[in-house]
Amino acid sequence: MRFVVFTFFFLISLLSSAQSPEAITPLSGDSIHFRNVSLDEGLKMAQAEKKPVFFMCYASWCEHCKRMKEEVFKITAVADYYNKHFVCLKQDMEKGDGIILHKKFQVRSYPTFVFLDSIGTTLFQSSGEKNDTMMIELGKTALTPTMQYPYLKQQFEKDLSNSDKCYNYVFALRLAMLDCNEPAQKHLATQTEAQLLNAVNWKIIANGIRDINSREFQFVLSHQKEYAAIASPIRVERKIVNIADEMLSPFVGLKDSVGYFSRRSLAESIHHPKVDSLLFKYDLAIYQSFGNWNEYRKVADKSAEAFAWNNVSLLKEIANNYVAHVSDTTSLQLAAKWEKRALELNDEYTPYIVCAKLYQKAGDKKSAIEMAEKAKSFALKYGFSHNDADALLAELQK
Repeated sequence: MRFVVFTFFFLISLLSSAQSPEAITPLSGDSIHFRNVSLDEGLKMAQAEKKPVFFMCYASWCEHCKRMKEEVFKITAVADYYNKHFVCLKQDMEKGDGIILHKKFQVRSYPTFVFLDSIGTTLFQSSGEKNDTMMIELGKTALTPTMQYPYLKQQFEKDLSNSDKCYNYVFALRLAMLDCNEPAQKHLATQTEAQLLNAVNWKIIANGIRDINSREFQFVLSHQKEYAAIASPIRVERKIVNIADEMLSPFVGLKDSVGYFSRRSLAESIHHPKVDSLLFKYDLAIYQSFGNWNEYRKVADKSAEAFAWNNVSLLKEIANNYVAHVSDTTSLQLAAKWEKRALELNDEYTPYIVCAKLYQKAGDKKSAIEMAEKAKSFALKYGFSHNDADALLAELQK
């Protein structure tokens, strides 16, 4: 079993390593031969040829996918290995059968590589751009029975209380960004609270638990010091923030305010400063996406200094939105203060202009002129154009 765990760590180190020029061997005239057939037809070919299937999930806009197809798959060693050992298929996951298969294989990024046996059972899966060495190592892993999902699942289900077997299965799934919450919870349900406080079970919780209300995550919240000693304070904090992020970020990305606010209170119940900071950013993003500037202003007014005080880009973004969409005088004065803080952190031309406009909109002509003049002085010092400052000063001095 230690060999299995070691091999997993060896594989993840390959998958996370940067592609280097030395790893690329000369290109051949050949390439991986992708059969121009559907997955169902490819599985029939696999049965006839007694080979597993290598199935590449890609999108037409994915630059990583293009590099894989145009460079890595044309390397002699890669092409020879995959053509010899697999029936190779590929599918644009945004067209035709890909739309259904996208959900079936839980594709979360491109490219995703799925290895299946000839009856369609997933043996192994991985995501992300890889070099030639990594691709060959990935193929070898997918062909190793003791590394395949069915074997790992079988070993785990024989003894749900075995932490090592559970971790091997959960880790393999997590490596491919697949949902591993169910096996993690099945195993952890067999563990006493004392058993939860060991290194392997921490890894299972960190990789597999995604439910904020779960017994295991609530146990982590109430035993942060103990887990910090087992892992590290940074890793425990990362898990706490990530579980909130994973729950809410899809709704923010989809601009689904109903879904977001139906779950937001769960994240808020964690009562962790970095989760609160995440909620601040997501609240702003949701309100901005729907143009609800009144609620946006309320959130920013209340919490910008707590959660954006050292974030230059966020301070500038909020200030720009106030210039365009906020008319409350007190709020505009606050935004001018935040923009001055951005200037303290990073002296630039544009924030002087934005700050001047905030003061102008708030009716503070004197401060507006002062900031516009500072913008012009900054531009002259560094040889930049100061047309914006000149125009603003002309307007203010009428």
